[in-house]
Amino acid sequence: MSGEGGNGRARTFAAGLILGALVGAGLALLLAPQTGAETRRTLARRARQLTGDARDRYEEARERVRRARAQRRHLRDEATGE
Repeated sequence: MSGEGGNGRARTFAAGLILGALVGAGLALLLAPQTGAETRRTLARRARQLTGDARDRYEEARERVRRARAQRRHLRDEATGE
């Protein structure tokens, strides 16, 4: 491992996830038995869903980081007697 730890793995996973989504979307467009308008509506709806899911996951991760920082501060303060 090159010292990146979990952060590097997370970035690699995210890049793979995005690439897979793009390839899947491209294949869906090529193989979809829908009109252009139907496909655009489907893509717009799915994009809104993915945006909402990403926003939710971001907020969850942000809250976990906030709690971890608060816990670390608490433990540090306990250890130093503050």
